[in-house]
Amino acid sequence: MKVLVIGGTGNISRGIVAALLERNYDVVLFNRGQHVDTPPKDVRIIHGDRQNREDFENKVAAENWDAVIDMISFNAEDAASALRACKGKIGHFIHCSTVMTYGPPFSGINIPETGPLQGVSGYGLGKIDADNLLLKAHRTDGFPVTIFKPSYTHGPGMNLLRQVGGDGSWIDRIRKGKPILSAGDGLNYFQFLASRDAGDAFADILGKSECFGQIYNIVHPQARTWDEWHTAAANALDVDIEIVHVSQETLIAISPERFSGLRGNFGHTQIFSHQKLASVIPEFNPKIPVIQSVAENIEWMDKHNRIPDSDADDVEDRIIDTIRNLPRIK
Repeated sequence: MKVLVIGGTGNISRGIVAALLERNYDVVLFNRGQHVDTPPKDVRIIHGDRQNREDFENKVAAENWDAVIDMISFNAEDAASALRACKGKIGHFIHCSTVMTYGPPFSGINIPETGPLQGVSGYGLGKIDADNLLLKAHRTDGFPVTIFKPSYTHGPGMNLLRQVGGDGSWIDRIRKGKPILSAGDGLNYFQFLASRDAGDAFADILGKSECFGQIYNIVHPQARTWDEWHTAAANALDVDIEIVHVSQETLIAISPERFSGLRGNFGHTQIFSHQKLASVIPEFNPKIPVIQSVAENIEWMDKHNRIPDSDADDVEDRIIDTIRNLPRIK
């Protein structure tokens, strides 16, 4: 099978490329060639910028593809360009969307693919527009598209994220035995999927015609709390962790520029149903233990100097000291 991955070097993409190569597929990447990591030697690279529409469309349309996986389409214009490039040239098209199309606000827990689309961020709204355009092309012209909606997917290629945001210095804090902040009681649930596990799902769905015109959430079946996630990072480093809980609204009031992102993503419990994907890929069962996948992510951050010195920024220390010194009601 000859598969083109548009992107191919980011976090989820790395898991996809690895899964495709394990299946002995002929893998080709289209990207700008600017990622800090060198792609595997067994893949062919087509260099270009998809925002240069004519160049992108000509290069993609110059060949026939058994499948195309688009990892860097963020709006209707990107999706329309991919349609022009791929129409009549492919067997299957996978579009990577996002669960952020469902919110916030989110309509509940175990949200299925039929859940209401309530995304308000530019990212979520752009993905909704791209999804709708591709689904319309399937309904009107039979375009063989499948849409995947991942939640937080981690692994080498990007920083390991924490609930309250910021850079990778929280890993340095843990290593130095410093406490870290958590929003609220730390019990908001999330689904954390390793990119290598995600890659298997992308690879295994290729060529399944019953999946054309369908949307699938791609998430870890087991939800974890943010406290469990932060503790997994400490366990991966073989150190203890101290978590200080502060209400989300208090954090935002103290430093809006630092913590206001909580309202738009990680400050909300997010649990999405995986049942529809399991019905078409019953073999999809995340296998990588969370401590292992987190350790691999941190190792990549170390390799590329993505963990700043936490001593250079004392905001978190000052917030924690203030909370600890609040007068106690007797």
